[in-house]
Amino acid sequence: MSEVSAVRTVKTRCPKCGEVFPVTLTSELLEEAKSNPLGLVGVAVPHSDHVLVAYFDSNGAERGTRVFAALQAPEKGLYEVRIPLRDVKGLRNIAGFVIESRKLNLRLVYSTRSISTSIKVSAPDTSLEVDFQRDVSYSHVRAWLELLVDVLENSYSTLPLDYINTLRIFDVMVEEQPFTYAKQVFWLVANASTITIKPRLPESLLVKKYRPTILYEKYNGNFVSRVIESGGLKVSDILGSEAPQVLFSYAETVLSLYRRGVIDLVIE
Repeated sequence: MSEVSAVRTVKTRCPKCGEVFPVTLTSELLEEAKSNPLGLVGVAVPHSDHVLVAYFDSNGAERGTRVFAALQAPEKGLYEVRIPLRDVKGLRNIAGFVIESRKLNLRLVYSTRSISTSIKVSAPDTSLEVDFQRDVSYSHVRAWLELLVDVLENSYSTLPLDYINTLRIFDVMVEEQPFTYAKQVFWLVANASTITIKPRLPESLLVKKYRPTILYEKYNGNFVSRVIESGGLKVSDILGSEAPQVLFSYAETVLSLYRRGVIDLVIE
């Protein structure tokens, strides 16, 4: 990290082992918090046999921590998970992909088809390489991949399905021009198993009772009702593993309900 980008260094305590770690907050991290749908950015601190993730808002205030077990000791290299075909069936553009997260000590690999084009992009702690079944526009696809690797750089799920669903959505979205809002949807899906839906009262009850047209016409009405009745469920549970276009629409619905103050999204 450059001296210019450093804002300040704070200390955070791991709730599992009690160890205290210094965390350097940078202007880049705080900007990332502003663009995050929850207004947060996570910083991973791997140590011993677990990883501490401390979350900060755009002002640099700590907003909670999460701890998960390391999949493999860092000295043994990245823990590799090979994705079976049944988990990614129906891809129409992607022939394979490799996601490497050094902060999570994790590598996800899927590759079964002939390759026409391969593009790799990297962030400080994350790399993403995608193989395509056919020729694609390099500048168009690279713009999408740079957006996606930025999402993965700030994602902390250790559940492969979260990343598989994100790549499944990318597989169909890559046929369109990149748009900024897609980054928020990708982030929600990539972190779906770490985020809990908590309906707010009385807002959720009012939505359920009066069924406002703007919500129930723009989004799937049955899904809106499921979300506002889903207290305590993870986002991954409510999204399921539907077709990519449906997953995108569902994630968009969850974000819309959150922005309207109908539900809270809590990282746990």
